[in-house]
Amino acid sequence: MEIILKLIHYLSIFAAGGIGVGGAVIQSIYAKANKIPEPHLGKSFRVLGIIGLISIIALWISGLALVNLIYGSFSIHWAFHMKLIGALIVLAASAFGNFHLYTSAKNQTAPNTNLMKRIASIGRIGLIVALLGAAIAFN
Repeated sequence: MEIILKLIHYLSIFAAGGIGVGGAVIQSIYAKANKIPEPHLGKSFRVLGIIGLISIIALWISGLALVNLIYGSFSIHWAFHMKLIGALIVLAASAFGNFHLYTSAKNQTAPNTNLMKRIASIGRIGLIVALLGAAIAFN
């Protein structure tokens, strides 16, 4: 069971990370060109956002199950709780960003680019906090 959970955990990291980096690169190219992505590309961003959110949720589920299986409790290290806070920030940013994209698509309006930039920045801060916490806790 541990191997299956680790596989799910690592695949989720791979999927969420790739989507995060790829989406950021494409969005920065459009932002530098001062252009709005075409409608089909916007739809692709929404689909990738949902896949990223599902990956983050799978990451949470597999991670919590692994902690329970390996350690038996959440009393691991103070840095582990720091990691959880960072991961919670990432989850919240992803969920909020997806909700904003869904609402914009439903209302047939362009997403608020300033809001999406802030959400992305908050998500990156959460990622740094989570990675730093993991590096300290699981050293």
